[in-house]
Amino acid sequence: MNSDGAADSDQAIIERVRRGDINAFADLLTRYRAWVFAIVLKHVPPNRADEMAHDIFVEAYKALPTYRGTAEFRHWLAGIAVRQCFTFWRRVSRQPVCCVLNDLSDETQTWLDRSSRTESQEIFDRQTSRQAARELLAYALERLSAEDRTLVTLLHMEERPVREVAQLMAWSPINVKVRAYRARQRMRRIIGQLLKHEEEPRRETQ
Repeated sequence: MNSDGAADSDQAIIERVRRGDINAFADLLTRYRAWVFAIVLKHVPPNRADEMAHDIFVEAYKALPTYRGTAEFRHWLAGIAVRQCFTFWRRVSRQPVCCVLNDLSDETQTWLDRSSRTESQEIFDRQTSRQAARELLAYALERLSAEDRTLVTLLHMEERPVREVAQLMAWSPINVKVRAYRARQRMRRIIGQLLKHEEEPRRETQ
């Protein structure tokens, strides 16, 4: 902060860090902690959010020499946050399908059983509860690659524009569109397989 009490600009703080004032980076951390934390909470489990936010600022500090000021610092930082989140999912071992099925709520299990017997899309849609939809979405997301999981979250759950998602993920807009289409197709297949999994035991008991 300046001697007159006015807050330094992001660029001014960055220049201080580059000149060797390492402690100045704490000003950026204080300024953007809540911003980064809000991003992280949308992409990783809440109990890992603090750890992830810390890792993001560590990566931002290390990458600071590459910041050219062509975009707002907070957008540059958001890109690092998003990429760190899908790096997190790369490291997370995936839970076996049987275990995930057991973790679904009774309401979702019931909905799956009903939906597996429903041929009409209109009836199918009416039977879909919000809780069941959320759990099935989470189930499908967990089976996407780390990058595709983050892409779907940004593009469809957070409803960010394609161009912004491309900047955050360091991809071209065309790549975002193609990957998003393939990810949606993959999610449809995953949920379809889940419905089939629920249908088979029911047939065996008949």
